Amino acid sequence: MPTQRRWIGERVKRLEDPPLLTGKATFVDDLKINGMLHAAILRSPYPHAYVRGVEVKQALKRPGVRAVLLPSDVLERTKPIPPARQILHLSPQEYCMAVGKTRYVGEPVAAVAAETQAEAFDALEDIHIEYAPLESVSDPYRAMNDSSNLVYEPFGTNLAAHFHEKWGNVEAAFASADRVLEMEFKLHSYSIPPLETIGVLAKYDEHSKGLTVWANVQMVGEAVKVLSHCLGIPSNRLRLVVPHIGGGFGLKGRPWKNLLITSLLSLKTGRPVKYVETRREHLSSAGHTPACFFKIKAAVRKDGRILGYRIEEVVDEGASISYAGIYALMHKTLINGAYDVRNIEWDAYCVLTNKSPSTPVRAVGKAGIGYVVERMVDTIARELSMDPAEIRFKNYIKAGDMPYATPSGKIYDPSDYSAILRKALEVARVEEYRQSRREDGKVYGVGISTVVHGGSAWAVEFEAIQVSVDVHGCVKVSSPSPDMGTGQRTSLAQIVAEELGITPQSVSFPENYFDSQSMVWTPFSGTHASKFSGPDVESCVRAARILKSKVLKAASLMLEANPNDLVLEDGMVGVRNSGVKVSLEQVAAFVYRHQSNLPEGLEPGLTATWIGGSDRSRESYVEDPTASYLTYPFSAHVAVVALDPETGHVEVEKYVVVHDCGATINPMIVEGQVVGSVANGVEAALLCEFVYDADSQMLTQTFADLLLMTASEGFDVSVYDLSHPTNRSILGVKGIAEADVIGPLAAVPNAVLDALSNLGINAQIDSLPLTPEKILTLITRKMG
Repeated sequence: MPTQRRWIGERVKRLEDPPLLTGKATFVDDLKINGMLHAAILRSPYPHAYVRGVEVKQALKRPGVRAVLLPSDVLERTKPIPPARQILHLSPQEYCMAVGKTRYVGEPVAAVAAETQAEAFDALEDIHIEYAPLESVSDPYRAMNDSSNLVYEPFGTNLAAHFHEKWGNVEAAFASADRVLEMEFKLHSYSIPPLETIGVLAKYDEHSKGLTVWANVQMVGEAVKVLSHCLGIPSNRLRLVVPHIGGGFGLKGRPWKNLLITSLLSLKTGRPVKYVETRREHLSSAGHTPACFFKIKAAVRKDGRILGYRIEEVVDEGASISYAGIYALMHKTLINGAYDVRNIEWDAYCVLTNKSPSTPVRAVGKAGIGYVVERMVDTIARELSMDPAEIRFKNYIKAGDMPYATPSGKIYDPSDYSAILRKALEVARVEEYRQSRREDGKVYGVGISTVVHGGSAWAVEFEAIQVSVDVHGCVKVSSPSPDMGTGQRTSLAQIVAEELGITPQSVSFPENYFDSQSMVWTPFSGTHASKFSGPDVESCVRAARILKSKVLKAASLMLEANPNDLVLEDGMVGVRNSGVKVSLEQVAAFVYRHQSNLPEGLEPGLTATWIGGSDRSRESYVEDPTASYLTYPFSAHVAVVALDPETGHVEVEKYVVVHDCGATINPMIVEGQVVGSVANGVEAALLCEFVYDADSQMLTQTFADLLLMTASEGFDVSVYDLSHPTNRSILGVKGIAEADVIGPLAAVPNAVLDALSNLGINAQIDSLPLTPEKILTLITRKMG
C-alpha cells in the first residue's frame, strides 16, 4: 500500500444512500412473487403453560386459508434449533414453535398461510389452543435454586451455566487493602428496535427439492447452516438471499424461528409464503439483552489504587439456551476493563426464566462489563473523595506496557488511555460546568466513562471477498456481509479503489447484499461484533492486491515493461516516469480475449477471491481463542447533563467522545457510527427498559410503554480521533461503534450522581434506566 493514500482516510459520500433516500431500495416486505401467500403467527399469551391441544377446523374453513402449521408438524419435520456457540453442556430442546409447552409470552404456537395478510390474521381467531397454565419462573435468583419448576424439564435445572475464574492472588489483595467496598448494580433488559422488523419470504420448489429464502438476516453463514440442519435440506439446495436491511443492531442476527416457520409453510403449501413481524410481535418475541445482576467487592488503597475485586453476577437468559452464556463470557473477556488490575475473582450464573430469550444486541456482553467496571471505579472515587478522572489515571494500563496481557488471557493492542481521557476532558471543558446551574434552575453534572471493547469479531473468524474486473474494465466487489446502514460497501469501494487506481464511485456491487448461490461465503459470513473491520477488511485488501498483481502482469506484457515499473492510476496502467500507458479496459480485453498470449501463471479472466482472516489473530490471546477478539478499541466519554430537581428530568447538555479505533477508512462513516451509538447508549441509560411483572408478563409490548429517544431528546455529540493503528489489521483498523454504545451506560448515571451531589445529595444509583420518577424518588427521599 503506498504511503500517500488517495482514498483510504477520505470522507467519501456513502454509495449506499441514493436508493435509500429516493425510496428505490428493496426490502423484504417489498418483494412479491406470483402465487405468494401471507403468513400470520399465533403467539402464546402465557409465559409458562402446557399445550394440551390445538383445534384448527374452523380456521381451515375460512376463505383464503391454505394451511395451518402446528407444533406437531414442527416436531415431525424439523430438528431442535442449535445454540449459537457450543459452550453449554445441554442438548438443544427448543423448536421454532412451542412443542409440548410454551415458555414465554409471544412464543409461536401455530401459524397460518392465507391468500391475503388480512385473511391470515383473521384466521388466527379461529384457532383454539387448550392451555394448562403453569407457575412462571420469573426471579432468576429463585429459579436457579428451584428444581420443582423448570423451564426445560430435561435439563433438570434452570441453571444453564456456571462459570468461575480466579486470577492472581485475590486473597492477598484483600488482606493488604486499606478499605473493602461493596456495591451492587443491575443492568436492565433493553434493545435497539430497528426501523424494519424481521421479514421472511420462503419459496419451496417441489421439482428441484430446493428452498429459496429471502430474509433480512445478519448472520448469513449461520442462517444457511441452521436452516439446512433443522429442515434437513442440503445446503446446495438451499438459497438464502438478503436484500436491503432496515437496521439490525444484532436483533436480526438469529431470527431462526421466523425463518423456519415461513419455510415450513411454503413446504406445506407448495407456494411462496411471506411473513413480516408486526411491531408488537417484534418487541415481545425478538428478544433483548438479559438483565444482569452484579455484586462487587473491591479491595482498594486509600490513595485510590485498586488492588483487586470479586464480581458475582446472575444473568437472566430468558427461555432459551440459544444464546445463553455468551453475555457472561464476554464479561470474562473484558473483566479488567482499561485497568491494570490482576487480582480478580469472577462467578457467573446463567439462569433460564419464562421471559423473552436473550439475544444479540449491539455490544453483546461488552456493555454489561463496561457498565459495571466504570460504575465501580466511580463509586470508589466517591467513597475515597477522589476526582473520577484522577482515579482512572492512577489505575490505567500504561501505554508503555502495551501490548498488555489481561488476567483473562486477552492481549490488548497499543493505545494511550490516559492521553485519550485527557483530550476528552480538555474538549468538554468540564470545569465550566462544575458547581454551576442553568438560568432555569437546572443543575449540571459531569460524568466520565472509558471503555475498552473487543473489536473486529472473534479472533477465529474469517471472511470471503471477491474482486473482479470484467471484459470492459469495470470493477465489481462481492461481499457476503450485509449492510444495515454501516456504510460497508463504501469502505470496501475505497479499499479497492486505492489498490486498483480507480475511483470508489466506479466500483459496483451485486443488487442483493447476499446470495448464497452466487457469492463466496464462509460459516462466519455476516455482520456482527464489528467484524467488518477485521476479516472483511483483511480479505478485501488481499483480494484486491491479488487482482492488482494480475493486472500488472498482463499489462507488463502489453507494455513490454517490468511489472515493478508499472503504476495503476486514474483507471490507467502506465510505465513509471513515462507517458506510456494502457487503460484498465484495454488490459481486461487483452486478458479475456487473448488466452494464448497470456504469460505463464496468469489464468484467463481477472477475478481474485480471498478467504481468510488476520495473519496475526493469534497475537490477540494467550488462551481460549473462542472468547478473544482480534482488536481492542478504546474510547473516553464525557457527559454533561442538566438535572431538573423539580421533575427529575435529565437533559444531555453536551457529550464528547474521543476514540481510538485504529486507522480510519472513512472518517465521516466513523463519526456517524459514533453519534448513532451514543444515542443508543443514552436511550438505554435514560429511557428503554423491557419490564415484566411477577408472573413474567411483559408490560412493554408497544412504543407507548417502551420508551425510545425521539428528535426532541436529541443532542450534539462531539467526536475526536486519537488513534493508534494496530498491527493485527492489514490497514491498522480496530473497529468502531460498539464502545460508544457502552460509554453512555456509565457516563450518564455518573453525571447524574455528580448533579445530585451539587444539590447536596449523596446517593447511589444501582440500576437503569434513570427515569424522572426514579430520580425524583431519590431526591425526595434524601431531602425529605
